[in-house]
Amino acid sequence: MTNPPLTPPADGPLAEALAKSQAATEEVKLVAEDLAVVHSVLKTKLLEVAKAEGDVDAAVARTGEAAEQLDKATQVLDRVNQTLADNAKPA
Repeated sequence: MTNPPLTPPADGPLAEALAKSQAATEEVKLVAEDLAVVHSVLKTKLLEVAKAEGDVDAAVARTGEAAEQLDKATQVLDRVNQTLADNAKPA
């Protein structure tokens, strides 16, 4: 899921925006990975113990949905980072 680091421009507001966007992207990716682990644990362990519990089923479904949303967000952030890097390069 991790892309190679983009070469940041030397300085300026776009350089700062790119650096912040890259940092946010990496944080979102880490959270998404953590959420995926939590989802797997809920799905495999809790469902074995409490199959009849509707709340557990709902929690498992929601973590799966949240993980998918985070994955889509990281893809968007990667594209934004690439656009910033492409347009912030000194002429």
